[in-house]
Amino acid sequence: MHLLNELVRNVSAKLAHLRQNTTPAFWLPFLAGTLVTVFFALTLLPGFGSYVDELGVTGESETVQIDETAQEAETIVSTNTIRSGQSIYTILQSEGVTPVEIHSISEGLKGKFRPRSLRPGKTYETEKDSAGRLLRFSYFQDRATIIHVSRTAETDPFHVEKELKEYSTRTVALEGVVEKSLSASLNRLGRSGLLPGMKKLLSSRVDLRRDVPPGSTYRVLFEEKWLEDDFISSGRILAVEINLKGTTYSAYSYTNNKGENGYYDERGHSVERIARFAAPCGYSRVSSRFGYRTHPIFRTRHFHGGVDLVAPTGTPVRATASGRVIFKGRKGGAGNMVTIAHSGGDHSQYLHLSRYAVGTRYGKRVKQGEIIGYVGSTGNSTGAHLDFRIIHRGRPINPMTALKTTSSRTIAKADMQNYLAEVSLLKAKLDDRTIFIAGSGQSPDEPVM
Repeated sequence: MHLLNELVRNVSAKLAHLRQNTTPAFWLPFLAGTLVTVFFALTLLPGFGSYVDELGVTGESETVQIDETAQEAETIVSTNTIRSGQSIYTILQSEGVTPVEIHSISEGLKGKFRPRSLRPGKTYETEKDSAGRLLRFSYFQDRATIIHVSRTAETDPFHVEKELKEYSTRTVALEGVVEKSLSASLNRLGRSGLLPGMKKLLSSRVDLRRDVPPGSTYRVLFEEKWLEDDFISSGRILAVEINLKGTTYSAYSYTNNKGENGYYDERGHSVERIARFAAPCGYSRVSSRFGYRTHPIFRTRHFHGGVDLVAPTGTPVRATASGRVIFKGRKGGAGNMVTIAHSGGDHSQYLHLSRYAVGTRYGKRVKQGEIIGYVGSTGNSTGAHLDFRIIHRGRPINPMTALKTTSSRTIAKADMQNYLAEVSLLKAKLDDRTIFIAGSGQSPDEPVM
């Protein structure tokens, strides 16, 4: 023990002498050289500096295994009415939510919910798991707004989401004669919002700004959004016909037996280019592209099976195409993930989600553009983004290329009879003056009521 103490004192004395007599010009290069040596020594260790794709994909030719989550347990949903004296706090407290959780919920409600709008007689809905634990509280704030307070499991935090109710849809028609321009004619009827849709459907055959002279006639069958008795906006066009110097150009909406909707002329030829996949979210840039890349630090090549779309946490993530949810859950480095199965052997995957949308669950059928979750940074991630992937018949493909893919369809022979019947029905509605909007069919000099 005495010898050990003596050794420690001698070493300490020599180190003190070295510190006093050694200048930074000596020890800084020495320290830098030592760190570089240690770094390169570590790179020789197995696994150091290597990159592994979040889902283990190593190349475009590799078959990707698609996992499915098990059927989720049934939940209990009940509808209740606000009673006099009740508040958000007392309702949540009665449902077993802790004061700390209620405080967090109150913070999330700011800017989305006015406590004074909680009135006796209004409706709210609760959803509980089999053990009676609250998973969701939904308050019907007004005719068009629902406030959701929800969590995926008992241990997860509650999140607040404001849902805008769907407006009622009415099918209406109008017809007119162009006096100066088509734009002016539609504006006179208060339906200028139809012009972009008409351009899209007719632009491959007619330039609506240049090729529509005064005296041209047009007819449009379309949907309108209403909230009870209040007109909100013009919606989807169902049929359009425009007659230019004796030639009629038309487009009719039709949904085939596969659920695919498009617009066709009277011969059944598509009048538009149709996108198979839609962008899953709004994003500022692509931070990592699909395919092989060189790691910025380790200079090693590795494969990335998707594209990283940079967006703020909480940005809505939408289904790129219609399909069925077959996976919703945690998946290792991918974090919170959703997988959707589409027709034609395609699958889309959405990685690193912060949370899931209300109602997203295994087996649910979703439409293109429907919100399924929200951008986050769960799993192996250094910042908020969506890792978006498309798998075609078991193999990864470049999502950005897939998003640009369009096609032009023609009505199949086996479906032509149904299509012609639908066109006849649309034409009959165009002739039905009981669904004409006010002022339609009048001459430009007549007052619009």
